[in-house]
Amino acid sequence: MLAAEVDAVHQRVWQAVSHYWEPNKIHGHGPDHAMRVYAMGLHIAAAEGADPLVVGPGCYIHDAGMRPDVGREGHIERSLQIASALCEEMPELASVRDLLLTAIRYHEAEIAFPAPLPMEAVCVRDSDTLDRLGFTGIRMTLQYGVWIGRPVCHPTDPLCRERTPDLNGFTMDYVRYLESLPQRLMTPLARGKSKEKQEQREFYCGEFLSSFRQGRMRDYKDALQLVMVHMGEESPVR
Repeated sequence: MLAAEVDAVHQRVWQAVSHYWEPNKIHGHGPDHAMRVYAMGLHIAAAEGADPLVVGPGCYIHDAGMRPDVGREGHIERSLQIASALCEEMPELASVRDLLLTAIRYHEAEIAFPAPLPMEAVCVRDSDTLDRLGFTGIRMTLQYGVWIGRPVCHPTDPLCRERTPDLNGFTMDYVRYLESLPQRLMTPLARGKSKEKQEQREFYCGEFLSSFRQGRMRDYKDALQLVMVHMGEESPVR
């Protein structure tokens, strides 16, 4: 397919799934996440010679199954259902159905996958993983913590330097856990991009700890404001 034809398919996919993403802004996985993953996914695809007809829709659909009432729970299965329905409606996707479903099924870095994983799936996986790192990942993690009602941090070990991360207990423990994700990246481009993301995380954690010790890190509003300042955005929590 010509590049313009592939782009037209991508636009039709986004028109079909954007309404799934909009309500999920409440827990940090709104349309902005989809757009960032899509842009990076195509960038990686170009570098790796992967098929953008698969990568673009995979990025647009991967988290479409999230919901504002249950969050991540069961989201991959729902995303697969959305993708399957689109493959029935769009002949262009029907021809790459198996690849698309594989890319969505294994898009999370923690999920074990059958080797070899198709490069199209690797592109979606690496682009999603990258967005979970650095300022963007910290912001999503904080917003998810607000939504789920999880405490921001441990009262005496705020950055989880002396404990095993309690992912359900404290949001900053989850931020600590995100340190483990760069080693799961599979493409040279993604691994290169992750270095800046790791620097962002280290900078944020240093600022967070300094504010915590000064009594200025009181709640999610303070934690989100800190990351938004460096992203040039306004905090969604007021």
